[in-house]
Amino acid sequence: MPERDGPILTLANKLASRGVPSISILIARVDSAEAFGDFLNLVDEFLPERRQEILSEINPGMQIALFANYFEDRFFPLDEYTKSGDAEEYEELTYRIPVIVMGMSYDDFHEISENWRAGIQLMTYLVSSPYDDFEGPSVALAEACREYVPQELIERAGAIQLELEEAHKILDGTKYEQLAHWADRLHCNTDNFFLDTDYEMLMQDVISWSREDVELLTTQWNQAQAAENRMTEFIVWLEADHGGRFEEVVNFILERRANG
Repeated sequence: MPERDGPILTLANKLASRGVPSISILIARVDSAEAFGDFLNLVDEFLPERRQEILSEINPGMQIALFANYFEDRFFPLDEYTKSGDAEEYEELTYRIPVIVMGMSYDDFHEISENWRAGIQLMTYLVSSPYDDFEGPSVALAEACREYVPQELIERAGAIQLELEEAHKILDGTKYEQLAHWADRLHCNTDNFFLDTDYEMLMQDVISWSREDVELLTTQWNQAQAAENRMTEFIVWLEADHGGRFEEVVNFILERRANG
């Protein structure tokens, strides 16, 4: 007659088959019961089929990382710290949607002349500054552009300084219309959350975890990616012949401006 399992061994087998939460998970659930409940709600709302897989991870950081990576596949990416396993508490995810944003901050704008790609430097040189500390083209930006185009062209281009309304009036519907969209990017005027919001702006508001907000942000993210792809194509075109194509753009703007 086969020996029967004792009650302790039976319990151990059941726990093993179900997966026993780690000590860190148990502590997190006790110390942050409300946040853990909020995390479960997020999993059930957006990734219900991944519930068991996510909850089987050994600590809150890994659970959050698995959630964030699966969430990105379906909706839009979350901040890198949520995907890396570095988040230590559920509140780091549940308190707000930790979105990534691409808006042009003050510091970003001032760094364009230092280490941004040539096409962006050239486009920026043609657009008015969104900040009051510049009157006319930046000297640093002119110096950066001088590496790619001759001084005579730099001087002609420096007089352009497109404002948003004029940029769209001159460029919309033409092969150069991405320059007008770049002006919108610089001035955070694209009507797209991801492209118009920088991290300083983001900290001033809390984006709630609601189905409505997630769906809206997903649509906006897809639109932002499409806009970025179109912009990249124009930048690549411009960089293929810095001097010739930049002069082509400058001549087009000046001619349109002269003809009203």
